[in-house]
Amino acid sequence: MLLGAVVLDANKTVAEWLARLAIAVACGFLIGFERKRRSKDAGIRTHIIVCFASALMMIISKYAFSDLVGGALGAKEADPARVAAQVVSGIGFLGAGIIFYRRDLLHGLTTAAGVWATAGIGLAIGAGLVVIGCISTVILFSLQLLLHTRLRILRSNAANIFRIVAEVDDPDVLDIIDKIFKTKKTINFKTKQVEGKIIAEIEIATEMDYSGKELYAFTKQYAFIKSVEKTEEL
Repeated sequence: MLLGAVVLDANKTVAEWLARLAIAVACGFLIGFERKRRSKDAGIRTHIIVCFASALMMIISKYAFSDLVGGALGAKEADPARVAAQVVSGIGFLGAGIIFYRRDLLHGLTTAAGVWATAGIGLAIGAGLVVIGCISTVILFSLQLLLHTRLRILRSNAANIFRIVAEVDDPDVLDIIDKIFKTKKTINFKTKQVEGKIIAEIEIATEMDYSGKELYAFTKQYAFIKSVEKTEEL
């Protein structure tokens, strides 16, 4: 009887742990889905693994060592923060790998912060704070969507990178390009001669986010613009 009760209790506990891990996977998927839609390197798979692994580490930290301290599950002698604290440190190294500095611009900071927050959500779910973890997921997902809206107050520090190829027969053409794209910063600029014509390749950062139709209209309206390419969004 006693052995059967122990097995039954263990099965209930394992089912609860598996449910937490499944919820962590779902939360990681939701956050990663938003990042994937914006073509970020850390997408669905990364966020799922981070959230799942954090929840797993928290379960291990909270329950795995109870037999070593001579108590039942959740014994007071166990330190549930020991392994979880290392998760926070480990995510710091992962975030550092996501952030990089290129062409005088910082990339990946928001994604790294999102991965860090995802780890926190995984820890919360693994610890049994499932409702808090799910609510935090919805809040984080909503914030990511809100902060990428076209509201000017939210877009003041955003930057879109455009690569423009133009025929420059007059220096004033460069000023016109700056006005058209409302250039915030010129990242790269080079010129070359092609069949006696001066061709400029310009890479700029701007707060504006032009659609494909708008870029097509610019190319059609201004004959000196040969091509426009949006390379990335910060």
